[in-house]
Amino acid sequence: MIKNRAQCEKMKCTLAILELKNQVKKRIESVNDEYLLEEILSLIDFESEKEEIYIIPCDHQKELEISLEQMKNGDTISNENVNAKVQKWFSK
Repeated sequence: MIKNRAQCEKMKCTLAILELKNQVKKRIESVNDEYLLEEILSLIDFESEKEEIYIIPCDHQKELEISLEQMKNGDTISNENVNAKVQKWFSK
């Protein structure tokens, strides 16, 4: 039994989502284009990844904050300089 307006709105939203899912399923069932199906799957995978929450350990968070501060202060090294240093180290 629906108790309040918010619960009613939530139920309407849930029903709308279920209807959309059913429409998508029906449309996908009629598709025979392998490329299109792969693209649909890729889109769903991509969107699903956005919902993942990454927890950064405290020590990594501190290092990131230090790095961002260094970058803000211009205390950086170009990619070309880093590559040159690495090549120099490997040639020793």
